[in-house]
Order: sequence, then C-alpha cells, then structure tokens
Amino acid sequence: MAEDALVALEQELTSAFAALLDRRRRRARARRVAVMVVASALGITAAAAASVQLFGWPAPGHVTDDISGVDQGMPADLQLRPDVEHARAVAQSGESTLYVADLKDGGHCYEIVTAGDRGRGATCRTSGDLAAQPIELTLPSDDNVSDADPVTVGGHINVKGASGLTVRYGEGGSTDRIALGDAGYFVFNIPPEHRAEAHRSTLIFSATTDKGVILASTTVPADWDGPARPDTEQPIFVNTRSDSNDFTKVYEISGHVSVNGAVELELSYGDGAKVQIRLQKNGDYSLVVPPGRVDDFMIPRALSARDAQGHVLAQTSVAAVAYWHGRKRR
Repeated sequence: MAEDALVALEQELTSAFAALLDRRRRRARARRVAVMVVASALGITAAAAASVQLFGWPAPGHVTDDISGVDQGMPADLQLRPDVEHARAVAQSGESTLYVADLKDGGHCYEIVTAGDRGRGATCRTSGDLAAQPIELTLPSDDNVSDADPVTVGGHINVKGASGLTVRYGEGGSTDRIALGDAGYFVFNIPPEHRAEAHRSTLIFSATTDKGVILASTTVPADWDGPARPDTEQPIFVNTRSDSNDFTKVYEISGHVSVNGAVELELSYGDGAKVQIRLQKNGDYSLVVPPGRVDDFMIPRALSARDAQGHVLAQTSVAAVAYWHGRKRR
C-alpha cells in the first residue's frame, strides 16, 4: 500500500509539472504573438509616416515681403491684407516650395520659391477668383530660355471632389502625375525628360477623382514662355509713370503708336477737357500730366489716335496702376 501511494504521488507531481510547463509555453507563445503584432503595427506606422510629407513651416522673410508687397501703393479700400504672419509652406517638389498666405475673404496669395531660394513673385486670388478658376496655375518663366531649362508650375485645385492632378504635354503626348500638398495646393518640377515637351507643347492640366474621373481641365498655350509681344505691334501702347507709394496717381504717359496714318493722339479727361499729344516720326509719344490731373486716372480715360483729318484710327484706355489692380480684385 505504501508503494502504491508513492506511485500515485509521483504521477500527480509529474502531471502538475507537465501542466506548469504547458502553461508557460502558452504564455511564451502569447508574448511572442503580441510582440509580433506590436512590431507589425510599428512598421505600418513608420511606413505611413514615411509616405506623408508634412508641411506648414513658416515662409522665409523674402517671401513674406513679396506677398505683403501686393498692397504697396494701393488705397486702403483695395488692399488685400494677406495674413503674412501665418504664411506657410503647403507643397514641395525637389528644391521648389509653394508658400501661401490666406486672405480674409477666403482667397489666398502664394509664391513659388525655386532652386537657390529664388522667389518667383507673389500671385493673389480673391474668393471670387477661386469660383471662376477650377484649377489655378502659375508658371514662372525667364527670358531667353532653352528646351533644357527647368520648368516649375504651382497653384491650387479649387474644384470640389478632386484628389489628383495630371499634366499632359500636347494632345496625345506624355503625361505626369502631380503630387498634391496641403489642402489642394501643389508645386511640380517637370522631369528633365519632359522639359522639351513642356517648352514646346500645349500643357493640359486635369483635376481628377480618386477613380480617375476628370472633374476639370485647363490649358496653357504652347507659347507660354515665348518672347513677349513687342510694344510696336500694338496699335497704341501705353506706359504710365506713378509713385510706388501711391499707385492711384499718374505723373506721365508715354508709349508708341503703330497704326498707319496716325499723326496725333487725343487724351480726354471725361469732363470735356482734352489734350492733343504730338507723335514723333517713329510713333513714340510722351505727356507730363499736369499736377491738377494726376489724381484723375482712377477712372479710365480715353486715348485716341487720329489721322490728319481728325478721324479716329484706334483707341485705348489710360488708367492708374491701382485702377487695374482694383479691377481684378473686385
């Protein structure tokens, strides 16, 4: 009997020890699975973080200066007052960055900065402009460019529901996808292999849904970076001289008349007063505006080219810089 009791006790101890080892093995497996799950989650998080470009860093001083400069010389009722204090980066492509400052009416001002921290000029759009432009574009260009020179485009997608943007170089040409930055803003450096096409071809930009459905398209003509039209090709070319601190004033009017048969210009102030402006043999002209009239050009004034018999051959408008800017802003 004593022997049987010892055998039974040995069996119980063996079973208990086996159960203990089994519980430890299950706990170890559970810990390994938990570690694998956590590691997998961390890997996914790291991959997601690597695929998302974070923006929002402050715009440099020269950019905020350029953007705030859009109000220089403008009367108070026409100033846009962009929020340059909170101007920030919203898109990036290589060495090019797009910075934006918000307007109170829901519009914005932005500037592209390209290689070498070179600002390419501020562009502003009011809320009214946004409604009329499904896709905003700005393409900074230099004089005397070659097909190998870099091409950068930036802007904003205004059409609702768009999650993608493409550019096609001419009908049936190559196509590139443009990555979007924050809130529909974008900047894109044309790849070197497509620069020649970009310089020579019509550029067709299309905003699409996540399924590739085109919601809006806009086209840039093939001569977008071609030489400017010579002043001499315009029937009446007008240049005005103003005070950079007050663009409502006009101190001098000058330019060129190319219409055949013109012998003089006539400027009408709109209140019955008129001034005859003599043309030089080559068609150039200039007029120093009398002090009492420098404030009269916030309303466009008629400038007419006449022949020897007094017939009007061509006509254009003369207005202060502030008027033309205000017309766009309104």
